Parts: sequence; structure tokens; C-alpha cells
Amino acid sequence: MAAALLVIDAQMEYFEPVGRWVVRGGDEAVERIRALLEAFRAAGRPILHVVHEALDSESPVFRPGAEGVAMHPGIEVQPGEVVVRKHFPGAFTQTPLDAYLRRAGADGVVVTGFQTQHCCDATTRQARERGFRAAFVADATATRDLLLRGERVAAEDIQRATLAAMTGFADVMTADEVIRSLG
Repeated sequence: MAAALLVIDAQMEYFEPVGRWVVRGGDEAVERIRALLEAFRAAGRPILHVVHEALDSESPVFRPGAEGVAMHPGIEVQPGEVVVRKHFPGAFTQTPLDAYLRRAGADGVVVTGFQTQHCCDATTRQARERGFRAAFVADATATRDLLLRGERVAAEDIQRATLAAMTGFADVMTADEVIRSLG
């Protein structure tokens, strides 16, 4: 697969002390994303950083100009790498992502980032709808606990269920497996 790496929403909104939606396992996922970035850079493969920004200037999360929209300091954008700004969960919605991927000659995407069941899931499904192959990196994504009618649903359960659902849309892989496939 001539795949491009998508780093989705690696932003401070998901990390302490800034974030309001702190994910579990975020630091470990960032380390794996950094390893993937290094491998994709060494292989000369396309890298796209997707950043979320709320449309509502009063939004409590991802508010334009707020600390939460800043990129995680462990994920630096290098010259030649594309930054795609989005306002909806799916990174293809009202963005030039599709055009960037096609111009780069990518036939697939490798999805990493935050949150597993939200923007990563939506973007993977959109990629498949557009004819791209997809790999979903299980250990380079993370999420947080959520509430369902007042009951806490653990991040680990959400992560596992989303990865199981992703098997219908993508090759669910580890970061090490993806890196080995680049060789």
C-alpha cells in the first residue's frame, strides 16, 4: 500500500494540564505516533496532520485560539508535511484532504490520533467511502471515558469495541506492524 500517514487531532485538548477531554493512554499513543512519523519520514511517504477547531468561538473545547487547539509538543510538523484544519469529526468533510492524498499518489491511509471512536473512526470510514485502503493503528489511538445515561463507560471498553468494529473497514494493526510494512 502506498499509504499516507494521518495524524488526527494530536492536540492539547486531550492532554493534561490543558485538556478538557483527557484521553487514557495518550502519552503512549503519542510515542507510537512519533515512531510512525520517523518511519514515514525515512521512507519518504506522505504525512498529513489533521487539527480540529470548533466553529463556535465560545465552544468549551477546541475553541479557536485556545491552548487546547495547539498541537501536542511531541508531534512537530516538518517542512513538506500538510496540515489540514477541520471542523467536523470526519477529516474529509469540507476539507481538501482528499485532494492532498490524491495529489500525493496515496492509495491508502494509516490512521492515528484521537479519539479512537470519534474522529479516527469517522475519518477511516470516509476514506473507505472514497476508495482508499485503510490501516487503523490500534496502539497509536486513544480515547477517554464517556457517559451513557449517567453510567461511565471505560475508555478501555470503548477502545476495544471501536477496534473490533474497525475490522470491517480497515486493517487493524500495531505501530510496529505498520513500521515493518514500510521496509
